[in-house]
Amino acid sequence: MLGLNGIEWMMLIIAAIIIGFSKTGIQGATIPAVALVAVLFGGKASAGIMLPMLMLGDLIAIFQYGKQGKFSDVLKLLPAAVIGIAGGAIAGNYLDDKQFKSLLGIVVLICLGLLVYREVAKRVLPLPKNPIFHWMVGAVSGFSSMVGNAAGPIFNVYVLSQDLTKNKMIGTTAWFFLVMNIVKLPFHIFMWGTVTWGTLRYMLLMIPFIALGSWMGITFVRKINEVWYKRIIMIMTAIAAIRLFI
Repeated sequence: MLGLNGIEWMMLIIAAIIIGFSKTGIQGATIPAVALVAVLFGGKASAGIMLPMLMLGDLIAIFQYGKQGKFSDVLKLLPAAVIGIAGGAIAGNYLDDKQFKSLLGIVVLICLGLLVYREVAKRVLPLPKNPIFHWMVGAVSGFSSMVGNAAGPIFNVYVLSQDLTKNKMIGTTAWFFLVMNIVKLPFHIFMWGTVTWGTLRYMLLMIPFIALGSWMGITFVRKINEVWYKRIIMIMTAIAAIRLFI
């Protein structure tokens, strides 16, 4: 069915559940899903197959947490993110992905170190108010999202630094990535050819499993306290950063 055997369908189902859980629960937990889908379909093709699944997860998260999201933060980053996405789409066929991911991993680990210091020292690290900072975060997020699905760690560091509640973090993240993924969609359709009517069939078949993962994420968030939620996000961000070196 659609070129997959039983084991491969099981891998895709697990990836769909992880996507749903990540969008409504632990941001950054999509790393295993990215790896599973890449094994099944290859790097660039897997990005196109995952994109509609990620968008569905974003919509579910917005339905649950969207009203609590801090949309002003999304607007600050959006113009630069769009430019970053366009740059990533153009560079996607030429960029040395391994070198870029290694550099991005170093940046994420440095930012994560500052957040850990803040957590231990109980000191707030205010974000720079300079618009250049927001443009840098937006551009790097957009570029890395388009090229390597690596925007999660960068945006995690950004939202963690703002002392938002867990529900506001999820809502803000969901709005940001839904808008980003909508912007990415035409590039995948018309430039890379990785989103087609054929690839959309995988997303349609995975809807129940994305919904299941989303329900698991919502349930998890309700039961965990704010402190441990942020610590788990930091751990997942660190794992994501380390994976950028692999």
